[in-house]
Amino acid sequence: MSGPQGTSLLVAFPAAGSGGTTLEQLEKLAARRGMGFLSLPNPPTAEAVETGEWQRECLAGLSRALDDTGAGRVLLAGHCMGGFSALRLRDPLAEHAGRAVGVLLLNTPCPDGEGRIPTMSELADEEIAQILAHEGFPQDLLDDEDVLAEVAGRLRAEASVADGLARRLHTDGVPPEVLHVLSTRGDFFIPPRHCVTWHERVRGETHVTVADGGHAIDAGLAGLLERTVDAALADIRTEIE
Repeated sequence: MSGPQGTSLLVAFPAAGSGGTTLEQLEKLAARRGMGFLSLPNPPTAEAVETGEWQRECLAGLSRALDDTGAGRVLLAGHCMGGFSALRLRDPLAEHAGRAVGVLLLNTPCPDGEGRIPTMSELADEEIAQILAHEGFPQDLLDDEDVLAEVAGRLRAEASVADGLARRLHTDGVPPEVLHVLSTRGDFFIPPRHCVTWHERVRGETHVTVADGGHAIDAGLAGLLERTVDAALADIRTEIE
């Protein structure tokens, strides 16, 4: 399909630390389906959010991608911390682009009644090492105290920014009328119980899919990821018809 309503742009936000296999699977999915693909960063600091610098840079990247693809629909797919970035930018991106925008959350925890989420911001190096080991981070690097300290420090800093985004959502509310969520049972840090309550925060419909798998979306979940993206795109199409 071509034209404003037939072309889609898939915008991906990574988890804290790096993109990993989740972004790889999203990019491959977009290529298979003939969709445009754009990877945008999470905010590097709370200050970048407060000053609007991060939002402006993301909007500029989106504008370039829309010019290149002519996409009529935009799906924001955020992995873990990236889900909060997607929710924070949904309304500004929709207004700026003049397009229908949907949101897909991948292992993104729903804030509790006080706006808190599971976070690494207060974990010790050893506790972060346990989580990374469970996700397949090389053990020899975890055994190196200097490497672990560097990695853990970076993750704590990013997690503190995610905490701020989650608190903002708790205060301002979740913008989408329709939200799609994919959660995996083998996520050691953010199991489904932290993800299935998004329906309490959304004004309209929430579609939650729970499957086997780890924190990152790998090749074994490529088919399910594609079906989930298709469902989210179908809801965007309904909005603009």
